[in-house]
Amino acid sequence: MKKYVISCAVVLLMLLGCEDKSEKNEIKFAICADYPPFEYFENGKIVGYDIDLAKAIAQKLSKDVVFEDTQLAAMLAAVQSGNVDAAISALAATEERKKNCDFTVEYYREKFALVYKQDNKMATQQWLARSKIACQLGSTMEAWLKENIPNAARIIMDNNNQAIEALKTDHVDCILMDEIQASNFCKKNRGLKCMSIATSGNGYAIVLKKGSNLKEKMNNALKELEASGKIEELKKKWLTE
Repeated sequence: MKKYVISCAVVLLMLLGCEDKSEKNEIKFAICADYPPFEYFENGKIVGYDIDLAKAIAQKLSKDVVFEDTQLAAMLAAVQSGNVDAAISALAATEERKKNCDFTVEYYREKFALVYKQDNKMATQQWLARSKIACQLGSTMEAWLKENIPNAARIIMDNNNQAIEALKTDHVDCILMDEIQASNFCKKNRGLKCMSIATSGNGYAIVLKKGSNLKEKMNNALKELEASGKIEELKKKWLTE
């Protein structure tokens, strides 16, 4: 009987030890670092609005932060599989995505814009229906095009850097992307122009695995950052033209 009690105690201590180790000291975020000014590489370093926001959230939770760069289309699967703790990359909290993942509260509401060549005088809704329009694979812009301009030829690309090159070489007529990003690309690429076309019904939020215990913690952190003025500070730093 004494041996049995001792054995139970050892097993209990082992379980408790495992439980302690399971509390990670870091949050691993999946990102898609081709989306300026939200996340992109500058001089070999990942920077942007989402990057600073993720760091601020991790600091609030007393955690280190790690970023894993991946394709946008693979991000939700990475969250669902547990390969990362969360994803932050200008991701809209759509009803379709909510079927498989949890989302924090929204931290930004997006607008859609078209990017096209400056000498194009035909950028109208009627022209779009006859155009080749590029957009990013897995983006909300892809879904918006299917619903609102179904007759257009949709050219789906892995990232918007590819789409910009396709536009400059006349492989596509225009690109649909986030308005802030569109403005950023036009500044860096001579001869390109952008035009606001719609407002998304879904804001950007952080993606988490269903049932993640980080959801409430991150929501609280976001509310504290909003109340302290930190989020407004980051918007002025990254999103003000």
